[in-house]
Amino acid sequence: MGIGTAILKPTKFCNADCLYCSAPPEVNGAPKWSIDEFKALFDKLHPYLTPHAVLLWHGGEPTLMGPDFFWKAWDYVQDIKPGIRFSMQSNILSYDSRRWRDLLAGPFAGSISTSFDPDEQYREYRGSTARYTQIFNKRLDAMLADGFRPKIIGTYTEHTIGLAMTMYDRALALGDSGFDIRINYRYPAGRDQGNGEMLLPRTYGKFLLEIYNRWIAETPNFVVTPLDEMFKKAVGLEAMRCPWTRHCGGHFLGIEPNFDVYNCSEFADLGEEEYSFGNIREMTVPQLLASRAARSAIRRRVDVPSDCKSCRHFNECEGGCMRDAVLYGKGLGGKFHYCQSWMMVFDRIKESIRTGEADGAIRMYGLDPDAVRTSSGLRSAA
Repeated sequence: MGIGTAILKPTKFCNADCLYCSAPPEVNGAPKWSIDEFKALFDKLHPYLTPHAVLLWHGGEPTLMGPDFFWKAWDYVQDIKPGIRFSMQSNILSYDSRRWRDLLAGPFAGSISTSFDPDEQYREYRGSTARYTQIFNKRLDAMLADGFRPKIIGTYTEHTIGLAMTMYDRALALGDSGFDIRINYRYPAGRDQGNGEMLLPRTYGKFLLEIYNRWIAETPNFVVTPLDEMFKKAVGLEAMRCPWTRHCGGHFLGIEPNFDVYNCSEFADLGEEEYSFGNIREMTVPQLLASRAARSAIRRRVDVPSDCKSCRHFNECEGGCMRDAVLYGKGLGGKFHYCQSWMMVFDRIKESIRTGEADGAIRMYGLDPDAVRTSSGLRSAA
């Protein structure tokens, strides 16, 4: 099937200093790629990419590479494989319409995600959380004025999860210009390594249910991840993001600034050599995918706990994220740590499809609610 997403980290340098950063410069070094280094990488990579694969530029902070780097990379990629798409994960602190608008509107087609935590405690710019928030809000306003709708990712703990609702309300207040949001749990990697569980699965699940009930009632003009991906799975659509993209092992690659390769950037953040496929400067892509670490990741397709395979939601969940299973000490074939959260949400999604509460949300995806109930076996008993 080929590699559908390559997560590229051309640098680990960053203009912010987040206290819980999962990918700090001290892990796998912080060089910056030259355009010639990228070209050499792409020459090796492109024969194994799917025709419309995504190159997701990550970091560190990718905008520190400057717009010229990405224009040159885009031109080179399009000459060789014109169906390739660009996307970016950025803190947007460097956004300037004059420098970035045309690039993001053209090669990136508006596909950009950013991060913000409304608790305003852990994201610093030059030693100040208040300064970070001030600059972020100014840059976000500029991006919205330029017609972009970045997905805003929040990372939450047991004590801050309720603040995710403020991001939902903020997006809702913007109407048709509302930005997408993603509600992530904070996890013990990078600078948080060793801190253990920071958001209980039941707490996370209960909050996602609160958001879900509002989302299907209000059907806003924005999506809430992970709920949108879980909903798509439940109504029979293809999910586009991990961990619901089906068999991520071998279909994703994460490439670090030093050209070490992992199944994804999340595994790279662990900083453990046993999960490295090798170095793409020294090995071919087939050699990387034949490595012990790659074969272990690919085995996750079948190597899941037996109670997962018998679960009523296995067709949608497919065992959850294997990186998280590793992160919480359960190994590549272990139980996804937030299984309870997913169970709670899938139960509610399917109930709402059955009762008709989710009909408006189903129509947002261009589907007929009755047809979905029939195809999914979720019709209410007469």
